[in-house]
Parts: sequence; structure tokens; C-alpha cells
Amino acid sequence: MSTLRARVAQRDAEFFVGRTAELDWFAQALRREVPERLVHVVGPGGIGKSTLLREVERRAATEGLRTVWIDGREVAPFPQQVDAALAEVVEGEGALVVFDSYELISSLDGHLRDVLLPDLDADSIVVFASREAPSRGWSERGWDRLTHVIDLLPLRESEVIELARGHGADDDEAAELVRWSHGSPLAVVVGAERGAGRSVGELADRLIGEEHDPVHHRVLGVASIARITTPEMLADVLDTDDPTDGFKWLASRSFADPLATGIALHALVADAVRASLRERDPVGEAELRRRIADHLHRRALAGHRGLSTQLQHLVVDPEVRWGFASDVGSRYHIDQVRPGDTETIGSILSLVGADDWWATTKVFFEDHPEYCGIARDADGRVGGYFIAVSPHGAPAAAETDPLLGPWLAYARDELRTNAAVLWREAVDLTGELGEVTSLLGAGGLLATGVANPRYGFLPISPLVPAARQFSEALDADHVAELDIDTHGQQLECHIVDFGPRGLLGFQRDWIYRETGAPPPVDAPEVDPVEVLKLLRDPDRLAHGPSWLGGSPSERLERLRRLVEQSLVVFGAHRDDQLARDVVVRAYLGDSAPHDAIARELHLSRSAYFRRLHAATERVGVQLAARLRGDV
Repeated sequence: MSTLRARVAQRDAEFFVGRTAELDWFAQALRREVPERLVHVVGPGGIGKSTLLREVERRAATEGLRTVWIDGREVAPFPQQVDAALAEVVEGEGALVVFDSYELISSLDGHLRDVLLPDLDADSIVVFASREAPSRGWSERGWDRLTHVIDLLPLRESEVIELARGHGADDDEAAELVRWSHGSPLAVVVGAERGAGRSVGELADRLIGEEHDPVHHRVLGVASIARITTPEMLADVLDTDDPTDGFKWLASRSFADPLATGIALHALVADAVRASLRERDPVGEAELRRRIADHLHRRALAGHRGLSTQLQHLVVDPEVRWGFASDVGSRYHIDQVRPGDTETIGSILSLVGADDWWATTKVFFEDHPEYCGIARDADGRVGGYFIAVSPHGAPAAAETDPLLGPWLAYARDELRTNAAVLWREAVDLTGELGEVTSLLGAGGLLATGVANPRYGFLPISPLVPAARQFSEALDADHVAELDIDTHGQQLECHIVDFGPRGLLGFQRDWIYRETGAPPPVDAPEVDPVEVLKLLRDPDRLAHGPSWLGGSPSERLERLRRLVEQSLVVFGAHRDDQLARDVVVRAYLGDSAPHDAIARELHLSRSAYFRRLHAATERVGVQLAARLRGDV
């Protein structure tokens, strides 16, 4: 007789997709072909741990092995309850024992290892499905020889599409879920069935489960909006003098990852909570986003230039995010050029008929790899690459390059600036949705070392509509005289002027406008590097900006004081101390010739000017912040 239980199980089996490698391992375990009998299946909420184990349960039944399922949400962490649930297994034949949501009762670790598991039949397989990694005890006293850990990864693109279609999504909706779901089966199912009344709030609630605490609702809101959350951010954004409690609570969540610089929520949880917040409290979400932008902007101007990517993370406009964001960090990361990359990229470009262009490109990989970056996935595969330079310190190959050569000359001669980033290319090789392009854009910005660029030079292909939309969204100027049509490539030169406050100010102001608020009014615009250089030119300083003081002596005294205060950007590291010495001798000394200073510091002329440029940029950023009153 067919039962409702059987029909539910059949439907569950019909919707199951993927997990081939994991099922292959369990098949070996069920046939006793591997020595491990304890399995920890680890992954964030919604990644499909329970779904996988239900499929394992069905396969165990075909092998004649019964299953005992213990859900951490239904039992208390009391030894007596677990002992009673496993009494039949202890006294009988082997079984598949599943502890689902084990993170809720993981305090039973010691009891299970010391009392209960040693008495199970040797043919039993014990599986722990948890959001948290197994504790150290499972790798000690011989347990490591019986223990296997499966880190459950997101579904592949083809698996997401198959699952979405199975739940009623059409092709366009399935393609959108590839981007939005981060490979989470739960997100795919909820997203595909939203037409049936499901909401993003439901997804957020299911992902977080019982770990949410209303007392820390705003802390969770900040963490869902910001890419990385720090105690300083919580104090600044939430106007609290003691953010310790909220930060500790956040760090203890299973859906949060402690990093060297702060706490990051799992991507899917962050997306769901953020979307839910916008749906339930759009005004509050906008206010939090502006406050986070202000905090990051101040810190970036104070010398933490890598925070530019975190500012861009706050931008919502998909056309702007397309060219510069790092949201695919769960799938790809920026890496240096490694052996074999040049051959791999050359082969791919050859397949699409770009041999002539590759002939002009590979010199950068072979002779100047420091100006290149590789988008690489967790398995080491190449997903794309970028080449980016700045007018200061561009390699010899760039000066004679058919694209970069004229662009560099234009930046120096027409714009008269070193504060520019020139992307020769940012090429997505995945053949998917172009997501890697945004990571390559962010990587190129950081790789050039320009602290806060005024200009961005973009190579726009007429064959890529998204690239043109990105340029138009940024209001870039198409400089037709710098277009190229050579070596099989047709590329337009589009130049973005980020304004006197540079990219950092542009990003902050964009976020304000997106949230419907006017950008903050800053102090009068100045070029901090040019102001700093006045210290080596007394005549110009004597007739310099009146805001420095009424007399030449007042201007000199105030500018020296501002520069001395700005030296806080240098730390205790040896390289930082050398950079500080370079600045002090160049601008706060007796204006000795640069060659003499280089000799005193035992540096070659080129090494000295390279360090002077980098150090001047850092001090300039801090000086600008002080002139605006941000620090």
C-alpha cells in the first residue's frame, strides 16, 4: 500500500541533483570499502546537508541498512535522550546513524566518543551534519583513523539550473538563480517558488534558524550590508561606545566567518538578510548603508586603500557593479601569475581566434607579471585575467604597447596626472555570466598601487553590451582618438573622471545618491600631493593657498604641522619606517637634492623615487583627510 510518507520520499528523490563525488564516497562506505565509519558533513545553512543525507538514507535501505535519524532541533543536549534513541543500535546490528543539525547539540561530543559510539556495531556508519567544523577531539586518540570530513560545496551552475527547472523556474529565472543563489539548494528552491508566495524574508529566517537574537538585530543588519564587519564599524555606525558584546555575538554565529580583519557573513545569508531588510525596512537599510559608507570612506582616506572594494560592495546598481566588485569571492580569487597560466590563457585565446592579440599580450605575462592578475577558482583553474598599469612606474612593454602606449601619453601630457589606473584588459574566460569581470576590475585597481585614482581608463569592446552600459553608468567620456583597431582587436577608450575627491569620494557619493540622500559637502578641494610638494618650493608656498595662513611663515608652520601629523600612516615595519624617512628627508628636512637623499638612505635613484612616490601618495591621502576634518 502506498503511503503519504512514501510519496513525499519519492518526490524528494526526484528533485535530488548533483553531489556525485559525495554519493560515490558514501557508496563505498555502505559497501565497507573504506575504513572510515564516522562522517562529518559540514556546510552553511541551506547548502543541502539534510537533502544529501536523505538520499544516502534511501541508498542505505537498498543495501539493507536501516537508518536512525536524530535531529538536533528536536532533542535536548542530554545524554539520556540520545542514549534512548540509539538503544536499539547499541544492542543490535549495524545502522546508518544521522545526527542532523548537530551544531545544536555538539556539547555531547565527549559523551558520544567516550560512552556511546564505542559500543556501536562495527558495521554502523555515523554521520554528523553540522554548520560547524568538527571539534579537535575527533582527530585525537585514534578517532582520526575512523573519521572522514566532507565540506559540502555549492552546487555547480548546471546543477542549479536543473534544480530550478524542477521547481518550476523558466530559463531566464534559472539563469538569475545561478547568480543569486550562490549554489545553495535552499535558495534555489525558495527562489524558484517565490511565485507561489514565498518571500526573501522566509529564506533569511530559514537560513539563520534559531541563531537570531532580536537584541542584536541591528548588528546583523550591519553585517549583512557590509562586506566585512569590525568592532570599529559597529561603534561608528551604531553610535555605541562599547561594540564588544555585539561583535562577540556575531563572531559566534555559525553563518559567520572570522577573518583577519573582521567578520564576514556567508554570502547567501548576507544576501538574504540584506534583501529582507530592504523589503521590511527600506529607510533603515538606506541609513545603515550610508553610515557604513561614511565609516569606510574615512578609513580609506586615512590610508586603508583596500577598503575601496568594500565601498563598492555597498553599491546596488548592477551596471556599476559589473565592472568593479568582488562578489564572486566565494568562487574565484585574484592570484598572481603561476607556471602554466601563460600557456593556458594562450590556448583559450587561440581557440577564439585571438592569436594576433595574444602575441602583443603575452610579453606582460612573461616579462612583467606583477602588472597581471589571475582570477582563479578553488581548484586552481583560471577564470580570467587582467593587465593594469598607472602612469607612474609603467613597465617598458606598456610604453610601446599599441593600446597602453598612447593611453599613458594622454594621461601624462593631456591630463597631467599620475592618479590614474589604465586597464589594458579584464578578460572573463569562464563563458558564464561575466561575473569574473567585476573581480578583475577590483583587482586591477589594487594592483597598480594608486591610492585614490582621479581617472580610470577603460577598454570597451563594442561587442560587449554590458561593458558599454558600465561605461555609460559611470558617465565616462569616449576619447575616440585613443581607440584601436589592430591585431584583430577593436577597443574603444573610455575615460572616467571620478572627480577631485577621487574614486573613494565618487563611491561614497554614489551610495548616498542611490539611497536618495544628497552627498555630504566636503571642504574646498585641493590636491594634497601638490600641497605637500610646496614644502620643497618656498617661493610657491609664499604665494600659496591662503587657507594655510596669512603669511609665508604661518603657511610653512601649518603645512609642516599637518604633514608631521599625517606621518601616522606609517607603522613599525621596516619598510614603513624607510618610507617615513624618505618623506621626512624630502619634505621636512633642508630640501636637499633628491640624489643626495638617495645616497644617504643607501638607495638607488630609481628605488628612491619609487619609494618617494608611494610614500607621498600615502601621506597625501592622510593629509587630505585632515584638511577635510575627517581625522
